[in-house]
Amino acid sequence: MENIACNLIYNNGDEDIFVGFKQRCEIQNIIYNVEKGRGRWCSQPACSCKKYYKRGFKGPVEDYPCNESTLFETWTWNPGNKFKTGEPFRMLRTGKGKIAILTTCFPSTSESERKIVGFLKIKDLVDDHHQIIGQKNQSLRLTLDEAKELDFWLYHKNNNNSSKPDWKQGRFRYLADEQVATILHDLVQVVQNASTQSMILKLLESDFPDYAIERPIVEGAIKGSYTKKVMLKRKYGKGGESPAHKKLKEYIAKNPSLIGLSSKNFIAKIEHQFTSGDLVDILFEPLNGQTNTVVEIELDNVLPGIQQAIKYRVLRCSQLKKPLTYSKIKATIVAWKLNDSERQLCNRYEIDYYEIKL
Repeated sequence: MENIACNLIYNNGDEDIFVGFKQRCEIQNIIYNVEKGRGRWCSQPACSCKKYYKRGFKGPVEDYPCNESTLFETWTWNPGNKFKTGEPFRMLRTGKGKIAILTTCFPSTSESERKIVGFLKIKDLVDDHHQIIGQKNQSLRLTLDEAKELDFWLYHKNNNNSSKPDWKQGRFRYLADEQVATILHDLVQVVQNASTQSMILKLLESDFPDYAIERPIVEGAIKGSYTKKVMLKRKYGKGGESPAHKKLKEYIAKNPSLIGLSSKNFIAKIEHQFTSGDLVDILFEPLNGQTNTVVEIELDNVLPGIQQAIKYRVLRCSQLKKPLTYSKIKATIVAWKLNDSERQLCNRYEIDYYEIKL
């Protein structure tokens, strides 16, 4: 069985701190959905909201007129029926224990900006594979701010492997465990509530054990990485990386011989990611069983870089499931200049250091 991604028509019912999808939309969003035809149901003559719209918003209207309006009320969802035949759409390749990723396009946004607004842990799939019933305590409704963070197309491509983010037809897509695990890792970074973070981490451990420790790297229709964006902000601050730091980092990555390494024996990985939310400036990964080398680049304030290099060496040991004293993982500092106390600290913790200024 596979996981699933659901195409939700945007609903702002009960939207405040949390994203909507609970009760019918407010009038402005009803107008938007009906006139834009963004829903398979909103613009149909039988829809309660369409009738309400045609009456000039007078008279009765259902409190829960569509699947989206009951989503976070009942923690259930179904993809609706085919208009021509009335036959229900069926999700045949998913089932109990899998994850339904909930996605939508906010008003006046393009398909490439499709966002992830939560997920359902599937407790059951009923009505002949037509209706998802979610396990509420293992499902998630994001806050409105959080729901605008993760782009769905970072994690998924269509079956033709197209780089174009294009949903076209259908109310759902199937997702591999690797894709969903990557989304869950990124959601841990997005959500602000500690209990929710803990719930997601436990879900990774129980349902995706192969990916619980290390965040998988998946390639979607659009390029980029939410996690890396967060890590870079933490590493360099609001001002970002300085041009001088970037220049030196890229120069060392292209010229490893300057720190005693051969370009034939190593792959240079700039801004290598750790699950902890840390990025090392460069990881030189060996091709033939030689020593892994984590490299931290500094300019003229070297002490923080030394402490980071110690941390990155330990993280690399953990990443490779090696003892913390593993001899084939070493740390290196490259800086414009080191003072005597900085050199002594490097020597004390067996960190190689080089003074290079471009």
